[in-house]
Amino acid sequence: MMDMNGLKIAYKWFDYMKIAGVWISGISLLGMMFFIVFDVVLRNVFSNSINGGFEIVQNYFMPLVVFPALAYIYASGVLPRMDLLIEKCKRSIRKCLIIGMLVIEVFILVIMAKYTLDYAMNGLARQMSFPAAGTLYPLYPLFFLIPLSFFLIIIENMFLLLKNFLVKEPTLLFKSDKNADHQKG
Repeated sequence: MMDMNGLKIAYKWFDYMKIAGVWISGISLLGMMFFIVFDVVLRNVFSNSINGGFEIVQNYFMPLVVFPALAYIYASGVLPRMDLLIEKCKRSIRKCLIIGMLVIEVFILVIMAKYTLDYAMNGLARQMSFPAAGTLYPLYPLFFLIPLSFFLIIIENMFLLLKNFLVKEPTLLFKSDKNADHQKG
């Protein structure tokens, strides 16, 4: 049986994976900005542009900006939840509600991960690509970012479930105790 210290150590390693996703998203965002600026400069100064630039931004950069950071965003607590309503309940009811919500979220995320993985595998089998300036660029590798993002959110929810079973005070954030101490000080 895992204790709270072991869970915190495991979560620390998982946190590194989420931060790596944030770095991938940030670098992709910078790359997208430079790509667009370069295209605009080419268009306005040299009356030429990058062939297929819009399609490349849409199909490569945008998914790379959103999906790798999704687990980190989910874990940060900025996405809306029912915490205002839940805080009004007694601790035992709060704990049941939070665990119930997490179980439902895991169930829904597993379904979403399964179907997006099926779609990614279908794209791989069909070698899906998109045309840009007369050239076909492969699209199917980016399809695997979506189920991976859902899988990381499932792992985050599993950590939250385990934490809620191990501690007395129910929570919707794994790092809520550190954040609460920081806000008090």
